[in-house]
Amino acid sequence: MVSPFPRFCTARSGRMMRLVVGAVEPPPVSFFAPDAPQFAPSPQLHVAWRGDNFTFTDGAGPTDRAVPVLSGRASADPFVLEVTVGDAEVLGFGAANGAPTRNRSRFRVMNLDTMVNSIKGASYTSFPFFMVRTQSSTLGVMLATSFPLDVEVKGGKVKLSALAGTEGTPLDVVVFQGTAADIVEDLAALVGKTFLPPAWALGFHQSRWSYKTSEEVLEVAQRFRTENLPADVVHLDIHYMDQYRVFTWSPERFPQPAQMHQQLSTLGFRTMAIVDPGVSVADYRVLHSVQDEELLLLRKDGTAYEGRVWPGKTVFPDFSMPRAREAWGGFHKTLTDAGVSGIWNDMNDPVLKVGRDYDPMQEDITHQAGSHARMRNLYANDMARATVDGFKKLRPGKRPFVLSRSGFLGVQRHSALWTGDNHSSWDQLQENLHMVLNLGLCGVPLTGADVGGFAGRRGVVGGVKWRPPAELFVRWMELGALMPFFRVHCVLYAPRQEPWSFGKRALDLSRRILQQRYRMLPLLYRLAWDATQTGLPMVRPLWMHFDVPAGRGGEQFLLGESVLAAPVLHKGITQRDVWLPGGTWVDFHTGQRHEGHNVIQSAAPLGTCPLFVRAGAALFQATAQRNADDTLRAPLSLEISTPAKDSVGHGGLFLDDGETDSGARFLLDVTVAERAGGVDITLLPQALGFTPAQTHVELRVPSTFNTASVDGQPSTLMPCDLTATGRTAQFKSTRIPLTAKHIQLHQNPQN
Repeated sequence: MVSPFPRFCTARSGRMMRLVVGAVEPPPVSFFAPDAPQFAPSPQLHVAWRGDNFTFTDGAGPTDRAVPVLSGRASADPFVLEVTVGDAEVLGFGAANGAPTRNRSRFRVMNLDTMVNSIKGASYTSFPFFMVRTQSSTLGVMLATSFPLDVEVKGGKVKLSALAGTEGTPLDVVVFQGTAADIVEDLAALVGKTFLPPAWALGFHQSRWSYKTSEEVLEVAQRFRTENLPADVVHLDIHYMDQYRVFTWSPERFPQPAQMHQQLSTLGFRTMAIVDPGVSVADYRVLHSVQDEELLLLRKDGTAYEGRVWPGKTVFPDFSMPRAREAWGGFHKTLTDAGVSGIWNDMNDPVLKVGRDYDPMQEDITHQAGSHARMRNLYANDMARATVDGFKKLRPGKRPFVLSRSGFLGVQRHSALWTGDNHSSWDQLQENLHMVLNLGLCGVPLTGADVGGFAGRRGVVGGVKWRPPAELFVRWMELGALMPFFRVHCVLYAPRQEPWSFGKRALDLSRRILQQRYRMLPLLYRLAWDATQTGLPMVRPLWMHFDVPAGRGGEQFLLGESVLAAPVLHKGITQRDVWLPGGTWVDFHTGQRHEGHNVIQSAAPLGTCPLFVRAGAALFQATAQRNADDTLRAPLSLEISTPAKDSVGHGGLFLDDGETDSGARFLLDVTVAERAGGVDITLLPQALGFTPAQTHVELRVPSTFNTASVDGQPSTLMPCDLTATGRTAQFKSTRIPLTAKHIQLHQNPQN
C-alpha cells in the first residue's frame, strides 16, 4: 500500500524548526558550522499532508493550539519547495539581484561569473535562504542544500527547484522564527559567525586592473599621502604575477616585491594580492605540486579537468580535499614572504572558461567529495578556508583577511565578500546598497561593492570604459564610506579612478569623505566585533529595529541600531526626503533634533550623506590619521545627545592592537539616561588584557548643558568647534578618563 504522504521528519533547536522530506531523521549538513546547535525531535511539531502540499504547525506556544508555521508544497523527487507567502515582502537570497526585494523575480542560486551582470538571473554568490516579511511578522526559510536551484517569486509563492538531479538528497527545510534580528542571529549560529577583521581591512582600499609595476604601486601610495587622503591598502591585480601564474611575481614588473612592501610600510600602506583558483599548465612548481600530489578536479576518466582562464590552459585544485586545502594555503608563502597582508580571491565560482557564457553543469568535472552539482557552490568557501588556514600558519598570531567574489552560506566564517563586477551607472549605485543589505540578512556582515563602478557597462563590452562622471564617483564614495568593505576598483581598459582623477573639487570632497570614514572607525570596529558575537550585519535595514510603514524608508539604512544613513543615489539631487523611525533623531551634521515617524527634507550637497543619530546614543569617533592603525591610536571623542523621554541610549567602543589573534581587547559600554535637569551617563570599561594608547576621551555634549561631574568630581564644559570637520552641530566638551564610570550632565549651574 502506498503511503498517502511522503517520508519525512521534524526537529527543533531553540527558535529553529526543521522539516525534512525524504528521510526519517535529519541528515548531517556539510556547511553547518562545527559548533552549530543540534536539532532534536519535538512532539509539538506537526505536518499535515495532502499529496505534496503541506502545512507545518507548532504546538509549543503559550496555548495548546497548533500555530501554522509554513505551508506550501514540498517534494524530494522532483526536488521542489514552494512556500506560500501571500503579499509579503521576500528578501534575502544574498546578492541574487540588485532589487531591494525578491518579489516578482526569477534567478538562479548558483555561483557564476555574471560577465558584468549580463547573464540574466545569475549571481556571483548563492544563498538558499530568504525572509518573508509582513507588517506584523518575519519568517526565515533555508533550503539546506548546496545543489544549484532555480527560484521564482510570483503569485504569492516562492518556488525553489533543483536545476538538475540531486542524487537522492532529502529536501531539508529550516524555518526561523522571531524578530529579524533573532532570525539572523540564529542563522549565523547555524552556519557560522563572521571573523574579526584586522583594523586595516576596515580602512580604504584602492585598486584597479592593474597597477602594472611596483613603481606604479608606490606612486599611487605616495600620491595618497601627498594629497592627505587616509588609506590603508593598495590591491595587486593579475599583472603582479609572472604570466598570470598564481603564486609568482613578475621578474620584470615586480622584480623586488619585498623591497616594494618595505617602502609601502613606511608610507603606512599594505597590499592585498589577487589569487585565482586556476593553475597554469605551464611548467612551474605549483603545477608540479598539484599534479604530483593528485590535488586536482578530475574528469570522469580520471584525467585532470582543463579550463581556460587568464594564463591560458588551467587546471583547478579540488578544495573539498583537506590535503589540497593545506597545500594551497602553503603556496601563499611566496606572497607573505614578500610582505602581502591579505588575499583577494577572484574567479572562484570557479570560472572555467573566461569570457564565455557556458553552463558549468555540463562540464565533465568530479570532486573527491561529490559531483560538481553538489560541490560547485561550496568551492569558494573551501578556497577561502584554505587561504585563511594557510595565512594562520604563515603569519602566526596575525588575523588573516580574505576577500572573496563568490560564496555560499557560511562564507563569512572565512572571508568578506564584495558584490562582483559592477559597472559605472546610477542604477548600479542603488543596487550596491540593496545587495549589501540582502547579504547582511543572509549572515554576511563584511561586504561592499566596487566604488565608482568596475566596468563601463554590462557584458564583456564593458571591459572598455570612459571615466565615470565626477558626481557619480563622489556619491559612490559617500555610500562606500559607510559600507563595511570600502574599495575603489576599475577595469583594465579604463582611465584612472583614484580620487584625484576627477578634478580638484572631487578630490577635495573625496578627502572629506575619507576623513569622515576614518573618524567613524570606532563605530565600524565595534560593529565588526559585535558581528563576531551575534552574527548581526553592520549595515541593516530600518525594519530590523523599527516599525516601518509600507513605502517608507526607501534607500536608507542603519549602521548598527542608532545611526541612520540616507545616501543620495540619483543624479542631480542636492536634497532628499528622509523618513525617521519612532523616537527622536539628531542630525549628525547640524545637531538639529527631529521627532520620528516623520518625513523631513535633508540637505545633501555633493560630498555629504545625510546622517542621523538616535537621541541618547553614545557615538565614539576618532581623529582621522593616515591609516586605520594610526587612527585607532589617536585621540577619541564620545558624543552624547539627550535621550528622548522615557528612553535609554547606548553605545560602545572596541579597541585592540588591530592585528593579532590574541583576543586581548578593551571594551567600553555606555548607557545614557535622562533625569530631571540633566543626563546620567554610565560607563562600563573592561580591560581584557589590552591597554589602549588613549588614556582619556573627549566627551562632547549638547551646548545646552552647563556643567558636568565625572565620578563625583566637577568638570568644566568648554565650547567645541567642529567646523573643520564640515559640521555645524554645537557641542561643549571636557576630557574624561577612559576608565570613568559615572558622569552627570547638568543644564543649570550647581550652587
